Amino acid sequence: MDKFLFLLLLILVPILIITIPILLTWWIRKILKKRKINPKWRVLAFLPVFIVGYFIYDAFYPSSEFYETDFKEVTDMEFPESGNIIYKTASFPDHFGDYTSSFLAEFNEADLKKIENQLKNGGFEEKENKMSSNELEYIENKKGRKNYSKEYIIQRKNGKYYSVGFLDDNRSVIITRVSW
Repeated sequence: MDKFLFLLLLILVPILIITIPILLTWWIRKILKKRKINPKWRVLAFLPVFIVGYFIYDAFYPSSEFYETDFKEVTDMEFPESGNIIYKTASFPDHFGDYTSSFLAEFNEADLKKIENQLKNGGFEEKENKMSSNELEYIENKKGRKNYSKEYIIQRKNGKYYSVGFLDDNRSVIITRVSW
């Protein structure tokens, strides 16, 4: 019975998420047409579809703020103003809310030193990263010919694994957050 209910929800929820905004758009458009509203304003009827579309897009392609929050979680410091996120990727959270994110960011040398000191003071170990994930592989393929000069890792008791790799160009860092 539980499998049946799960499969039913797995099918019904996406259908409802798509169908309700479309029906709402159709209904609003019909009302606006009946009241002879200017056709330019009838575009507003598509607002429910645009809103749901935005949330779906944001769930699959998170904004830079999402990665800046992950940076704060990993390093326990705010994302520096000199920071610029170059490449980013994340998995979709599972039903427990666990996900993997990885991104490559560039910082000035002063901020790099602050980050490294924060990692050392935060209990990170300097050693080669043995963790593998599709997200980290994607970022490593994007980094080009840059190699790791230092890597810091830590595994928390709450099932989270953090990795911070400094690249040899003295400005790039790859930050990976894994939870399970």
